Amino acid sequence: MEDANIVCTCLDVTVGDIKKAIENGAKTPEEVMEATGAGSVCGACIDEVKSIVEKLSAK
Repeated sequence: MEDANIVCTCLDVTVGDIKKAIENGAKTPEEVMEATGAGSVCGACIDEVKSIVEKLSAK
């Protein structure tokens, strides 16, 4: 899972953007999506965002 990998193609949200959102206090997938905008256009990335947040929060 590279930081540069794009998770949300609609808004070009990357794994690194998700990491930054978590570092800045987002704790849930919903908070990450609100902070990054991921999932707010077509919704195709919502499951992937949730999966990434779970993996990063488990560390």
